[in-house]
Amino acid sequence: MQGRCSGRWYTRRRMPVTTRDIDALWGPATPQFAYQIADRLRAMIADLPPNDPVRVYGEERLGELDRLAQATTKGPEDHH
Repeated sequence: MQGRCSGRWYTRRRMPVTTRDIDALWGPATPQFAYQIADRLRAMIADLPPNDPVRVYGEERLGELDRLAQATTKGPEDHH
């Protein structure tokens, strides 16, 4: 990401992602918004190497969000 300050160009670096960042995003998840939160979480960990502990933690939370989203039902269907 680039910007301009006082006539000079600079590149902004993203702050390192932590498990606390992931928890802050993941914590208040509800079934209705689980997929939207999962999209944000995927973007958050996308640049991390595959074996990074924070990425592994994020991927575990993604699995939980997927299960949460799939658990959303309107209850059993009535068969008349």
